[in-house]
Amino acid sequence: MKALLHRALGLPLALFLLAGCGSSLPVPPTGPHLPSEPAVVVPYPPPPARVEILSPPDKPGLVWIDGEWQWRSRRWAWQPGRWEPVPPGAYFAPNATVRRADGSLVWFAGVWHVPGKK
Repeated sequence: MKALLHRALGLPLALFLLAGCGSSLPVPPTGPHLPSEPAVVVPYPPPPARVEILSPPDKPGLVWIDGEWQWRSRRWAWQPGRWEPVPPGAYFAPNATVRRADGSLVWFAGVWHVPGKK
């Protein structure tokens, strides 16, 4: 009986506690990569993302850009996350690894897309 009561209260309590863990982390507006962007053919996907401990931004108005694995010649290298200002009217296209129809694996770096800039 006691175990049943603990189970019955456990899930709602866990959900309530998780709801309180919401984040107000300022993140950039996001969007797609452009067809004209260079894609890097890679032999294998990147490792899982690393967990990062964030420090508060040193200026107001900055957004958090997640860390990412970047392809460097013949291996993946970790680029830590960072605080950045949002260029006016811009959106951020996060890094992406995509399997093409021909079976090749390509990687796109995370980049800002600013209207009117190429």
